[in-house]
Parts: sequence; C-alpha cells; structure tokens
Amino acid sequence: MRLLFVFVVGLLLPCSVISQTVMHSVDTYLQHVHNKHIIPGFSVVVVKNNKVIFSKGYGVEKSGAAKLFTTSSKIAMGSITKSFTSLAILKLADEGKLDLDAPVIKYLPWFKTANKEQSDKITIRMLLSNTSGLYAPNTTTYDLSDSAIQNFVKNLSSVYLYRTPGNAYEYSNTGFIVAGCVISSVSGMSYASFLEKEIFMPLSMYQTTTKAEELKMTVPGHYPSIRSVIVAKREPEFEIGGYAPAGSLLHSCADDMGKYLLALIAENKVVNSHIKKSLWTSYVKFPGLSKEMGGDGKPFGYGLGWMISNIEGRCIIHHGGSTGKSSSFIMIDTANKIAAAILMNFDMTFIDKYTYPTEFNILNNVMRVSANLPVSEFGRPTENDPTLNSYELKNSNSENYLGEYTYNKGGDPLVYFGVDMKIEKGEGEGLQGVIYRGDQVVNRFVLDFINESLAISRNVDMPAHLKFSISLAGKISSAYFNNIEFIKKSDENSSGYKKATNMYGVDFIVPLKWNCALTTSGFSARDQRKRALITGAIVPKDKFSFETVFSAAYGSSAAVKNESDIIAENSGAFLWRQKIYVFTKDNVSYQCVILFTKTAKAGYWFMLTSPKADFTVDAMEVVRPLINSFRVMQ
Repeated sequence: MRLLFVFVVGLLLPCSVISQTVMHSVDTYLQHVHNKHIIPGFSVVVVKNNKVIFSKGYGVEKSGAAKLFTTSSKIAMGSITKSFTSLAILKLADEGKLDLDAPVIKYLPWFKTANKEQSDKITIRMLLSNTSGLYAPNTTTYDLSDSAIQNFVKNLSSVYLYRTPGNAYEYSNTGFIVAGCVISSVSGMSYASFLEKEIFMPLSMYQTTTKAEELKMTVPGHYPSIRSVIVAKREPEFEIGGYAPAGSLLHSCADDMGKYLLALIAENKVVNSHIKKSLWTSYVKFPGLSKEMGGDGKPFGYGLGWMISNIEGRCIIHHGGSTGKSSSFIMIDTANKIAAAILMNFDMTFIDKYTYPTEFNILNNVMRVSANLPVSEFGRPTENDPTLNSYELKNSNSENYLGEYTYNKGGDPLVYFGVDMKIEKGEGEGLQGVIYRGDQVVNRFVLDFINESLAISRNVDMPAHLKFSISLAGKISSAYFNNIEFIKKSDENSSGYKKATNMYGVDFIVPLKWNCALTTSGFSARDQRKRALITGAIVPKDKFSFETVFSAAYGSSAAVKNESDIIAENSGAFLWRQKIYVFTKDNVSYQCVILFTKTAKAGYWFMLTSPKADFTVDAMEVVRPLINSFRVMQ
C-alpha cells in the first residue's frame, strides 16, 4: 500500500518540480566539466517542445580575466553557419525561386572550374550535401568587401575537379561558399542581409550576425598550449569575407541559439516542416565515430548542412563549428523534441580526447541528463593513446633542433597561415615548439620524440606528428607540422643572403653581394652591376600611395605602360599589397614592383626596379626572401 502511495504522489508532482530537478542535474554535470576541463568559458542552452528549459554560462570570457562567460557572450560559431546557409537556400526553394536539383550555372551562368564540363554538373543539392567535389583554391585573399564571396567563387575557375560531382561525400567549405553566392544572386540581396532579414530578425536573434564590423564585440577565443590555453587577439587584416557562408564570420550567443533551436523543433513560419524534412534527410553516408574513438563504428549521414546519426538508440541531428580558437556544437532529438547547443571560447574540435571530454561527449551527456538518463562515455576513446612511447632523445642531439624555422608553404587560411616556428629548451631537459605569427602564439607544445626524425606534439590538443629532414651528418634542414613545411634558419652568409642594416626598427635580408645603405628617408640596396635597385621606407600607415612613391623616384613623365594593384601574399604576420609598373626611361625598358604592408603602428614599403629583361630573376632573388624574412622588431 505504501509503495502505491509513493507512486501516486510521484504522478501528482508538478512537471516544473521534476524539470527543476533534472536541470539541477544538468547544472551539476556542467559544473563538474568546467572544474575538470581546460576550457576558459562556455555556455549551454537546452530547449524542449516550445520553451527553453536550461541556459547558463560557465567560466570566464578570457583566460586570466574576471569577466564571466554568460549566455549573452558572443563567440565565432564556425561551421554551424552551414545550417543557416542551407536554411536560406531551402527558404528560396520553398518560395519557388530555385530548384535544389538544378545546376548551379542556372543561377550563376559564369560559374566554372578548370574542367567546366564537370562543374556544369554540380547542382544546388550537391553543394549543401558535401557531394559537389569542390575544394578550396591554393590561395586565399583576406577580403571583407561586399564582393568577397563572388570573388572567391570566380577564383574557382583555376581549380580542377578530381571527383565527379554527386558521386561521393567530401566535406567542403567551398560548396557552401558557392551556395552563399547563389543566395545573393537569386534574392538580390547580400548573403549577410538575406540571413538577417529572413532568419535572424524573424527569430529575434538580435545578437547574431555575419557582419565583420561587429566582430569586435565577440569573445576573443584561445589557442592551445602545453597545460593551458593562449589568449587569441583579433587580427582583422586576416579576416575572410569570402568564407562567410561556410563559417568565417557568423557570431552568436547561447540566448540566440536557444531561439534558433526552438525554431528547429517547434512549428513556425521561418522553418516549416517541409524545410526540416529536406534539411534532415540523409543523402550520403560517411564514417562516423570509430569504436577506438568512443563511438559504435556506425556511419553518419549528411543531409543539407546537418549530420544525421543513431547515437545510443536515438536519432540525433547534429553539427559542429570550429574556428581554431572557438567552437560550437548542436544536437537535436527530433522524436522527443529536445535540442541543445554548447558555445566555447576554445576550439574543442582538436582537444586531446585521451585526457578531456570532447564537445560531442559533453553535449550528448547534456541531452541524456535532460532526459533523466545517466551520463555516458560515448565519444571518448576506449584505448590508450597509441603514440605513447619510451624513446629518449640523447641530450647531445637536442641542440641540433634548437632555432628558428621559417614558414615555407602549406597550412590553412584560418589558423596556420604565414606562421613561423621556433624550437627552444623547455622545462627540464626537454624541448618545446612554439608556432607564432608576429606576436600571436597559435600553438605551444612539448616535443616527445619517437626517433631522431619524428616527434609528437604534447599539449591540450590531440597528438600531432612533427617530422624533421635530417642529413647524414645530422644537420636539420626543414620540419613539417600540420601540413606546413618550415625551413630551418641557417647562417645567412652561407646561404647567399645577409641581414640588411636595421631600417629604423625593421629586419630583413638581401642578397649577400648587394650594397646596402641607410638614406635620409629609409633604405636602399643595389646589385653589383648597378642595374637593379631596391629602396624602402617607413610611412604613416594611412598616408601611403603607390603613385606618390613611384613619382618621387621616377617622375610623373615616366611612360607607364601597365600597372596593377593586387594583394600579393601574406608572409608571417604581414599582408603585402603590390603594384607593378612597366615604363621606359632613357630608352631603356624597366619593370618596377612596389610592395606595401602595415602594422597597427606604421606602414612599410619597398620598391624593386630592374631592367625588364632581368626583372623576373631579380624579383626571385630579392623580393621573396625579403618579405619572408621581414620582421618588425619589438
């Protein structure tokens, strides 16, 4: 009789009391995560049916600072953007303005890759399901102009497709960038304006934006270090507007993401049931979480901007976002109408899974606890780190690795671009590596050697290989890390270059045989034949003009035959613009390149002038080494 009484009382307890108990359990779990993890700050929001049932922030916005991370703290969301791009396309399709299975060229007639016969086959659905075969070009322009997305898509004309469109899954930022361009073309609005008008404003997501000018209001994010994290600074000169539809600019907070989740699981005019069905229908399969990584080995499906999985008996719609210094993750249980999002000021995508819970594991447990289920180890490795070893590098050999390694090629456009590396003595007798861009450190790790030519990076991120090229004499010439090749600095005299005389606070190299001198306005160097000349100076960063520099050197009467103004390339922490002139003077044809870069304090220009017949050789000998070695001394 007593058992029956307890059961009846349980039935009569208000749902709000049960909900409060469950949400207290969610809070307790997340407090434990925060106490044991290295994430400086994060926020979580949970919605069920038609209301937010949990929303809270943990930790601080910036490591070492006092400001708390709250549900209104904004972070860069990364690839969660893909779900918004897909939703925007589906809204246009729902209005009859485009056909998902029509080719892209129907809406962008000029769209093509190097093998146009293949890109002509790409449909809108392929863009959103990661089956287009598109990948990013080798070069990326850091461009925040209104035409940045279109410029990126036009540059795909140099990319050759190696996969037949529609045949296989390959995660592609580029496909979503093309989709963003389609949105603009069909709607007649910019990508940012369409999302704001058709999605953000109707859902009252007033803190969500893809506008670059509002990025200064976001949490800075953090990079990985040995047992902690490194505060990331904003580098506006390296922000990419062209990647916006794939995830480079979207910023939001937990409060707004709660509104988005409600729209996804409840009935509303912004995301109707027909759109949801299209978004969450699996069009292609790809490998899911392996058993070694804590999964069940079952494949994931990809819909349109969303992944679809069976996780511990529940059909879960999910997607993550990664920026290198922040990350986000969303899970939706459509059957039980419950969804959750986590926003973090550290990129958890690459966290050391053998030491810390992953974002997948954390959010899955939030969903489980919200459903009154016990926490799970799903998403955490079941085996020990296979890179652990007992090899010991001889102390006598460690000196060979010390020194500066300059960026040569590789990397990515978001984190590992224009970075250099140095290897130095760490704690005790070990070595540590530091990856940096100017004064921004983006990675710091301990070197754990497996043999003399291969080491493993040890920090809060997953272990990664660091490979060295070593001669038979034991001399190290280069190193490879995260798809980047670094060249080890050697004695500059032996390599044919010398450090130029300090030009008022900057450092760079020029060919060994060139004669260098400081001038009243800057710096000059001339080859031994006295035919090629390079000059340079420091100017106020906003007062530089290509025309002024050229006219001051050669006069306005010089017959300019051709000129161009482009972003040349980034090297280290510097983004170089260049303008090329071809002119005739004293019956001799010359070619002249002027390069300009700037920091927060000043602008720096160099001008190489050489006879047109010799210009290509002189430029290779002087310009590339100069900009690769250029440093502003602290």
